[in-house]
Amino acid sequence: MQQSHTDFSRRVELDGEYDLSRKEQIATLFGALRADGPVTIDLARVTYIDSTFLHELAALRFRLKGQSITLTGASAGVKRILKLVKFEQLFVLADQDTSPG
Repeated sequence: MQQSHTDFSRRVELDGEYDLSRKEQIATLFGALRADGPVTIDLARVTYIDSTFLHELAALRFRLKGQSITLTGASAGVKRILKLVKFEQLFVLADQDTSPG
């Protein structure tokens, strides 16, 4: 399966659980995202996140200060955690149906 470099550099689809055991993997993945345009992170297949993942997201937000970062497809549990730490103020939280709000 081939993926264009442009797509890879601005869109990431994550899968599974993201905790301390995957810190280096997520740091490397987020570090590869280019800072010259909006970024989308698809969380539809993410089943668990912890503070390690939240820290890496915050570091990405800091690095991409001027760019829009959209987190899409988050499950109710993941979205609850993102809202608990007020990440809706730092990121665009989009449902898969793209309904406003």
